[in-house]
Amino acid sequence: MGTLRAFALLLLVLAIAGCGQTAQSPAAAPTEAPAAPAVGGTVRRAITAEPTSLDPHATPGSGQNVILPYIFDTLIFRAMDNSYQPYLATSWEIAPDGKSVTFTLRDDVTFHDGTPLNAEAVVFTFNRFKEAKTSAAEGLASMTGVEALDDDTVRFSFAEPSAVFFSTLATPYAGIVSPGAVEAAGDAFGQQPVGSGPFKFASWQQGTEIVLERNPDYHWSPSTISNPGAPYLDQVIFKVIPDASTQLAALQAGEVDLIFVNSPSQISKLQADPDVQLIETQLNSLIYLGFNCARAPLDQVTVRQALSHAVNKDEILQAALGGTGQVAFAPMAPTLPGFDPSLKQYELGYDPARASALLAEAGFTPGADGTLRKDGQPLTLTLLTFARAPNEDVATLLQSQFKAIGVNVDIQQFDTPTAAKAATEGQYDLLLWRYDRNDADVLNVNLHSSRIGSSNRFGYRNPQVDELLDQAARELDEVARARYYVEAQKLIMADAPWQPLYIPVDVLAISSKVHDFQLASMGRVLLNEAQLLQR
Repeated sequence: MGTLRAFALLLLVLAIAGCGQTAQSPAAAPTEAPAAPAVGGTVRRAITAEPTSLDPHATPGSGQNVILPYIFDTLIFRAMDNSYQPYLATSWEIAPDGKSVTFTLRDDVTFHDGTPLNAEAVVFTFNRFKEAKTSAAEGLASMTGVEALDDDTVRFSFAEPSAVFFSTLATPYAGIVSPGAVEAAGDAFGQQPVGSGPFKFASWQQGTEIVLERNPDYHWSPSTISNPGAPYLDQVIFKVIPDASTQLAALQAGEVDLIFVNSPSQISKLQADPDVQLIETQLNSLIYLGFNCARAPLDQVTVRQALSHAVNKDEILQAALGGTGQVAFAPMAPTLPGFDPSLKQYELGYDPARASALLAEAGFTPGADGTLRKDGQPLTLTLLTFARAPNEDVATLLQSQFKAIGVNVDIQQFDTPTAAKAATEGQYDLLLWRYDRNDADVLNVNLHSSRIGSSNRFGYRNPQVDELLDQAARELDEVARARYYVEAQKLIMADAPWQPLYIPVDVLAISSKVHDFQLASMGRVLLNEAQLLQR
């Protein structure tokens, strides 16, 4: 009980700190008035995959989470130091038993359609969000109710304390929607979304671009932004450009102003371009090789361990990534609580001799051509991934490394939605994938047996792991919670549903004519006070 009270007090202090004003020291009056902001213009951002919907409660997909924060606001936001700060909610109070949280809302917020964003809109949003039963809503699993105490006060109730509730609130999928717009649009809401964000939906040309325009009524920016009012830009346009090389060419030709880059050769090329700014971002990401535990022969832990030992991560980092990034050994990104360097001792490291011995133990023997066979059938596996640099190079290296121990690999690379559908349906043997997640609950989302058929694409189940992840999801003490994740990772690493490969470095490449943008958690680019200036 003392821990819960301490946790509640900590968050209350954060809330109060986020709302307070910073004391200013006396200073001489400036000799010149600050320059007026440059109002107007359009920033164009390239996106690799077009979203299927801009409804925050639709099934999460690539591209969707990039655009949603511009249209929808959330109750709280996560600062770069991972603290939770006020946004639409000015403060909150956690009950001593951790089973309810009460939020006080701003009283001056309106949706793009002119209707008020009040407690009833928050209740509508979170009931709808939970009923959607998407992977993004799983952080609301223990929520038993949400009620409006008055126009500006909302209480959430839980069956048990939820350690993932606040991280869920800070995601773009928890954006507050206009109840009137949802009811009017019905199933079409995802193609004509209405929120309260700094930009509002203008148009969508399928396969080409999504256009957002300035919300002139906006005046409730997060506390980290010095411009409290409407953005200075007229528009933000998201251009659908699936190919990374085409994105690069578009940036250098001035056709787009912002792309994300993770190809070493592209980063090197842009470093020599005086018209481009390069900024490293932190996405709490991990690139991993997943095994389909529901499909033979990968349903045998011995085979998964063998294939893990066949992976030379150092070669991948040097040959495919030019040494950019960091070799991974645990299923948790180092930037997430729950990562522990001591887990290195449990890594199934590169050992081709051990890989061959384990495959022999599983009944595979080399044929005349060196290919491993069992009951006369060659060991051939399908590796599935999505079209994003440097996946093709990494997949080709993995193919070569498995070939060296007698395992044939066929590579299938699709656009992101197609690859995600095939992965969720289990239409693969090996899966080259990544996660970007702002909470250690990423293990729960991807590897808890209750998520098989949805976000657990691997058919992995271990009751001990499930119990540890369940305990972590209930634990509000962050130190104790991290210990549960460490114990879960020890079991996961032995079971080998994944072979962690590397921690990527994602770089924001943005035209030097774009000034005063800000980075937020998970690599989000805030344009509330961005301006276009002449180079």
